[in-house]
Amino acid sequence: MCAVIVTWNRKVLVSNVLEALSKQSYPTKLLDLVIVDNAGTDGTLDHLIATFNPERVVDNRTEKAHEPAFDKPRTRTWGNPSAPNTLGLASVTIVRNQANMGGCGGFNTGFAFVEHWFGKPGFGGPDYVWLVDDDIDLSTDTLQNLVSAMRADAGIGLVGSRTCDINDRARTIETTIYFNAETGAMQDDAPAHHRRHVAHQQWLMSVGGPRGQGGAAGYRGTMDVDVVSACSMLARWTAVLGDGQKTPGVGFWDHRYFIYCDDADWCLRFARAGWRVVLNLDAVVYHTPWNLKLTPARIYYANRNRLWMVQKVLPTPALREVTGQVMRGFLFDAMHAAAHRRQFHAEIILNTGLDVVNGVAGKTGSDGPPAMPTIEALRQAGCLKPGAKVAVICNVRDSVRWLDALKSHVSAECAKQGRAGEVPPTWQTVARNDVDDPPPPPDSGAIIYGKHLKSRLKKQLWLIGARPRAVVVFDQINDFPVLIGARYTLHMDHRKVEQAQLESEGWGRRIRFALKWLKARRAMMRYAASVEPFKGATRYG
Repeated sequence: MCAVIVTWNRKVLVSNVLEALSKQSYPTKLLDLVIVDNAGTDGTLDHLIATFNPERVVDNRTEKAHEPAFDKPRTRTWGNPSAPNTLGLASVTIVRNQANMGGCGGFNTGFAFVEHWFGKPGFGGPDYVWLVDDDIDLSTDTLQNLVSAMRADAGIGLVGSRTCDINDRARTIETTIYFNAETGAMQDDAPAHHRRHVAHQQWLMSVGGPRGQGGAAGYRGTMDVDVVSACSMLARWTAVLGDGQKTPGVGFWDHRYFIYCDDADWCLRFARAGWRVVLNLDAVVYHTPWNLKLTPARIYYANRNRLWMVQKVLPTPALREVTGQVMRGFLFDAMHAAAHRRQFHAEIILNTGLDVVNGVAGKTGSDGPPAMPTIEALRQAGCLKPGAKVAVICNVRDSVRWLDALKSHVSAECAKQGRAGEVPPTWQTVARNDVDDPPPPPDSGAIIYGKHLKSRLKKQLWLIGARPRAVVVFDQINDFPVLIGARYTLHMDHRKVEQAQLESEGWGRRIRFALKWLKARRAMMRYAASVEPFKGATRYG
């Protein structure tokens, strides 16, 4: 058996995963490990070599994961050249990619190397390949449970793990994942039209829900699902490459994706080829909740790749209906973001649809303007001058407290830097009436608005009267339009108030965006009306 781990600039985290691998109850002497270093810059390669004494290090001299170019292994001059790896595994190989190919390209590199070095099915190749993320932890019996499930039925192609919160290990955060053919989305519950709907509902009655503690029955046994996560996924190697006779292989991952939807795409392709996709609830992996990792770029990849994925599984009428729904969603979300002080986010959303239309693949996502120290962003926006005001939108729970943290940070920085003529700005709270308990009192100077549009538009006039120089938006979430005044927007992650992304607003930029939106709408709707199912010409998708 082979395991493949892809890593990029996580030398401490990936080292912890390797230690967890070495403690598996499954016989580790039967496990060959391939670590794909995605051109990291934090010293991961040297650290792994010095710590784990791998049997070989191989350079992959290409920037295209679907065109691998493996060198001969480097001469083993590190550590003790005659000693085995320190993990007690059958072998440890590090493949060093020339470029960062994302999780998708990294796993494709790993698949290609497993075939290149260990062989095809029937010719010395492994029975199974285990895909493992570089930021997880494992129960000691995770691999044994995955293998036991796979061996129970020769018709199983993929087995996945139940995911628990790495910071709250008693809490399950992911179990069943099903594909909704009417929306093109992945969801926890089998939709009403799904073949597994009745069985899933019966299961829910015993455990209480797909997440949480699992009720009195707990999360046990195996279940057929549509998708399992690649954070811990066991694949039958014969299913991947074929048996060399009558049965063709599913192939590797779609090389266009970079990150996100690549594992879901693979699972759906396995099912279309007649293989079972199974979740083993006893095979536990500990991971950070996916929603805590989301950034504008990651959302871009998830949405772009989702539309390419559905092209492989839906018939033409349903494909065009789903594509039209998603494209209309992009257009609405982009316009909403542009009207609510999220201009760069609006551009990213609109580009998502356009890149699907134009087939723009690979690493193309953006997280917007570069982050800078908050005090410098305020300085560049002219907000540290006497009398300058900064409006802060507080429209989610706890955001008033985030503002308090921001105020403290800016006051401390101004005192520390002590620049002549610089003072903290006057903070103008703009709070929705349901985000704090109790809300700011009427005499606090805060602008309090309700959810309905009339209130938001009325209170915007009050904000115009306050004449703020900049607006702070936390976590790319804002439902309060600020169209007049306030030349700058500071985008902030509430967990890191010491950093901000500074964006300049203006009517010229808004007009250009509106024209681009109109042109994009025409292209996206034309694409949705004519899109056809996709079939890859190679084994890479």
